[in-house]
Amino acid sequence: MGQPRGARRLLLVVAVALLTLLAACGGAPETVPPITVDRTADAGSQPLAGAAPLPAPLPALPNAAAAVPRLLAPLSAIGSRTGPRVCEKFGSVPVAGGRFEVQNDAWGAETPQCTTAFDTGFAVQANHDKDSGPAAYPSIVWGCNHGTCTRNTPFPRPLSDLGDVRSSWAVTVPDSGRYNASYDIWLDPTPRRDGDNTGAELMIWTVRAGGIDPIGSKRGSVDLGGAAWDVFTGDNNGVPVISYVRQQSVRQVLDLPITDFVRDAQRQGVVQPSWYLTNLQAGFEPWVGGTGLSTDAFNATRNGV
Repeated sequence: MGQPRGARRLLLVVAVALLTLLAACGGAPETVPPITVDRTADAGSQPLAGAAPLPAPLPALPNAAAAVPRLLAPLSAIGSRTGPRVCEKFGSVPVAGGRFEVQNDAWGAETPQCTTAFDTGFAVQANHDKDSGPAAYPSIVWGCNHGTCTRNTPFPRPLSDLGDVRSSWAVTVPDSGRYNASYDIWLDPTPRRDGDNTGAELMIWTVRAGGIDPIGSKRGSVDLGGAAWDVFTGDNNGVPVISYVRQQSVRQVLDLPITDFVRDAQRQGVVQPSWYLTNLQAGFEPWVGGTGLSTDAFNATRNGV
């Protein structure tokens, strides 16, 4: 666990549309169950193709690609995937003009790990081998995290004034390994900008591979953002943790309603309405492996900004 609409939104949709097309060319993995295609309507998240090739032409692809066939552009127009390489365990670097921060966050193991940061995301290079839990949480951060605040961040912000927080995210994941792709959202009783948050940790798993589970135990399931999620609760060194695990893994979400998850965590009694949201992060928890994990497109907004 780590601590982190429009030209920008159009750019993100174009990027994830291209990723959808590229995903259709992969071969079905053997060591990790394939991530399937959900062709049902999903207001909060838009699934990408899994490893199996898509049998249908472009108009039958998931909504993001079908909606913008005329907007497809050369990959070079999406932006460079090169940038600074961060190998320090807790090193980080600003991206997208400082709007976000990419962190290496190799907190859980001594295995070497590096993260290459670029404006729309990051790529991981590592070969972890850990059975007892995550080796790291390389991620992209929006907000204030251990003394580093992203440019013009609206956080920390009281939950009473949280507004409509949404995020879109597209990832590439390897065929083998044990890992998750997850949002990590931190809450605190105070408008904390540095140090460890003491309120609660809220995780949203969009991909689960290799038979791993979140901290704690399953307490039920909920429907949020047009999808079904299993809910786990537990404790992370004295901090309550609530995790939402998507019942069908997807490699892309569009306008995922983060606010709805926070409100549900309040209903579940894990988050207090008087607290503050300090930061939102999106990344990976590799247990085994790491290389091949990539955030290809990311954005997050509050009230559309």
